[in-house]
Amino acid sequence: MRFTTSTLRSAMRFLALWACAIVMVLATLGIMERQRLVRELTVKSEGLHRLASQRADQHDAHLTALSAILVASEEARQDLLIEVAATITRFYPRIVSVNALSLEPARPDIQTPFALGAQDATRVRDLALQSTGALQIAPSTVDADRYLLVKRSPNSQAARYALALNINAAALVASDDPFWQSPSVSHRLLSPQGDVLTGGLATGDATFSRAIGSASQPLILETALRIRTADLLPIGTVLVATALATLLFWLVALGLKQRARRKEAEQRADLSALETRLAHASRINAMGEMASGMAHELAQPLTAILSQAQAGRHLVQRGDVEGLARVLDDTVAQAQRGADILERLQRWSRPNRDQVQACSLNEAALRVKRLLGTEAQAKGAVVTLDLPNTPLQVKADPVELEQVIFNLVRNALDAADRARVLLRARRLGDRAVLEVSDDGPGVPADIRERVFEPFVTGKKDGTGLGLALCQRLVEEMGGDIELVSGTAHTTFRLSLPIAAS
Repeated sequence: MRFTTSTLRSAMRFLALWACAIVMVLATLGIMERQRLVRELTVKSEGLHRLASQRADQHDAHLTALSAILVASEEARQDLLIEVAATITRFYPRIVSVNALSLEPARPDIQTPFALGAQDATRVRDLALQSTGALQIAPSTVDADRYLLVKRSPNSQAARYALALNINAAALVASDDPFWQSPSVSHRLLSPQGDVLTGGLATGDATFSRAIGSASQPLILETALRIRTADLLPIGTVLVATALATLLFWLVALGLKQRARRKEAEQRADLSALETRLAHASRINAMGEMASGMAHELAQPLTAILSQAQAGRHLVQRGDVEGLARVLDDTVAQAQRGADILERLQRWSRPNRDQVQACSLNEAALRVKRLLGTEAQAKGAVVTLDLPNTPLQVKADPVELEQVIFNLVRNALDAADRARVLLRARRLGDRAVLEVSDDGPGVPADIRERVFEPFVTGKKDGTGLGLALCQRLVEEMGGDIELVSGTAHTTFRLSLPIAAS
C-alpha cells in the first residue's frame, strides 16, 4: 500500500509539472502572437497613415494651382479653371467636386461640375471669410463621409473667391490591403475638432492614433484591433505546441533522471574511493607507529653488533681466536635478529593486492580531478584534462591506479601556488600513456636521477615515499613510470598495458 501511494504521488507530481510546462509554453506562444498582431497593426497603420498623408498633400497642391489660375485669369478664362477642375476630379476620384464660389454678391460663382448644395456653399463662404491665410476644413453638412477643404483666392483680405474641394474621406483612407478587410480590424478618420468624418472604431485590444502628416489637414487616423483567444492560439498551434512540449518535457525528465542516477553512482564510487584512501592512510599511520617500534627494536641488535665488532678487533690484536669465534657467533645472531625484524615489517606492510583487471584510465583521471577540485581552487590552481574521446582501458587495479595519479597531481599542486596542471592521455601501440605536467619550479637537478628512491624528496617537509610507492604500484601492474627530461614543464609519464577488448 505504501509503494502504491508513493507511486501515485510521484505520478501526480509529474503530471502537475507537465501541466505547468504546457501552460507556460502556450502562454509564451500567446504572448508572442499578441505582440506580433500588435506589431502588425502598427506597421499597417503607419502604412495607411503615410498613404493618407500623401493624398492630403496633393489636395494642398491642387488648391494652390487652382488659386494661381484664378488670380491670373480673373473671369476671362473661367473655362481654364473649369477644365483643370474636371481633370482633377477625373484623376482623383476621392475629390468629388472642385468649386469656386464668389465672396462678392455682384460677382457670380464659377460653375464647375458637381456644384455644392446650398448649405455646404454657405459653409464654404463662411470659412473663407474667417480664414486668416491657412486652409480651412469642416465636415460636409449634406453628405456623410465627406469634408470640405477651403482656400480664399487671392489669399488676402481682398479675396474675391472661395475655392473648395469636396473630398470623400472614406476614399482618402481607402486601401486594397486585405488586412483592413478583416472583421477584427476597424479604423476611422476624425476632423481636428474630433468630428467623425468616416468609419467607425470598435473596442479593441490594440489601438493606433496619429494625425496625418499634412499641415493643412491635421486629420486624425485611428485604428483598432480586436484580439480573440482563437487568434492567439489556433487549435492547430495548440495541438502542435502541446505535442512538442510534451516530447521535450519527457526528454528533459529522462535526462534529469539519468543524471541523478549517474550522480548517485559517482557519489557511491567516491565514497568507496574515500574509504579505500582512509584505509590506506590508516595503514600508513600504523606503519609509522610500527616503524618507530622497529627503530627501537633494531637499535638493540645494531648496538650489540657494534660492540661485538669493537671487541672482535681487540681480540684479533691479542690473537685470541677462541674469543673471536664467540664474538663472531654473537654478531651473526644479532644480525639475524635484525633481519627477522625487517622481514616481519615487510610482510606486514605488503598490501593485499586485488587481481589486475580492465579499468578506465579516463575515469581515474576524472575522479582525481574531482577529488582535488576543492584543494586546487583554494590554491588558485587549474587542473586540465586532455583525454581521448574513446576511453583507454588498461590492465590495473582501479584503486591503486587512482592512488598513483592522485599522488602525481598532488605533487604538482604542491610544487607552486596557482599551478597549471595538465593530464594528457593517449594510446601508443599496446600501451596507454598518461602524462602529468605542471608549470612549477621543477625537480632539483641533484635528485632528478634518484627521484623514485625511498626517502629522496625535494619538498621541505616531504617523506620521500610517495614516488617510491607510485613506482612500486605501477611496476606491479606491469607498467612503468618516469620523469621526462628535456621538457619545458615538469612531466611524469605513466605507461600501462592496454586491456584486451
